[in-house]
Amino acid sequence: MLKALTIAVAGILTAAAIKQLMDGLNAAKAKVAVRRKAADPRAVTRLRQDPRTGIYYPEA
Repeated sequence: MLKALTIAVAGILTAAAIKQLMDGLNAAKAKVAVRRKAADPRAVTRLRQDPRTGIYYPEA
């Protein structure tokens, strides 16, 4: 009887630990996806300087 109770408690604790680990992994994936969208390298406008006037204008 005591052996079965010990196995049941160990199973419940193992399941809780696995659930917490999976929740942590899912939260980490969500954070990474948000950072990738914010750091889009194509969003930066490149500028060229006119050698005569010194004025900067966007590249084509």
